[in-house]
Amino acid sequence: MRSLQHMRRVLVTGSAFAGFFLGGVLLSYLLLPLTWSLPGTNPERARRCRALVARAWRLFHAYMRTSGLIHYDPRSTRLDLPAGPFVLVANHPTLVDVTALLSATPDVVSLAKSAMTRNPLVGPVLRYCGHVDAGDGSPFAGLAVAEKVVALLRANVPVLIFPEGTRSPERGLGEFRCGAFEIAARAGVPIVPLLVTCDPPTLMRGQPWYRVPDRMATMTVTQLPILRPPFNPARKVASALRALYLERLAIPSSGAPDACPPAPPVASPQAS
Repeated sequence: MRSLQHMRRVLVTGSAFAGFFLGGVLLSYLLLPLTWSLPGTNPERARRCRALVARAWRLFHAYMRTSGLIHYDPRSTRLDLPAGPFVLVANHPTLVDVTALLSATPDVVSLAKSAMTRNPLVGPVLRYCGHVDAGDGSPFAGLAVAEKVVALLRANVPVLIFPEGTRSPERGLGEFRCGAFEIAARAGVPIVPLLVTCDPPTLMRGQPWYRVPDRMATMTVTQLPILRPPFNPARKVASALRALYLERLAIPSSGAPDACPPAPPVASPQAS
């Protein structure tokens, strides 16, 4: 009986991924082009596209919730976001926390790996919504990305960046990169930290999609205290915030100083 229940969960997970990609095709080649064609400035068009995609992500999470895969309802996420632009940062324990966060904060733009922006299924979704291509990871690409993000913030567009740069290790937390904190310092905007948990862990880094837990996972999103500028130095802010995440996640600290590797920040919708 248990093996039959596990097989059902694998099949339902596969159907969720199939629906995700079919929805991506529908959005990319029909709904978003129509939405973009409506009158308005390019920023207004991108904002409309983000609102449409956020509704699609809510449907995606509703399917996972009703089918017993992951319990998360974006409508129940209560965030006290500052007026004006801000940098949203979060840990990254599971593949679908990106859609969870963007469905709860439809005005936010995120950073996406170049492989995703070139993907024929989801790439157009990212481009229509104005998400930022994070480049190839080189220093020059990182500088160009930082300039784009600062420009967005100065245009009153909030931005989501995952300081770890990829999904967290199982029941752990990766090192924080400094990019998100340096960008917030340059733009003079607040940092809004979100704590994401998923229990039992599922869709983790390096885990095949079909390795699903035997029971429904529960995802939660909790807002931590807002950090306000100035951030000087950004490295210390990153280290202190990571220590807070470790404390809230009940993860023992190694005791070693957080080096905050200065690589460019990368958030990875649907594929980190």
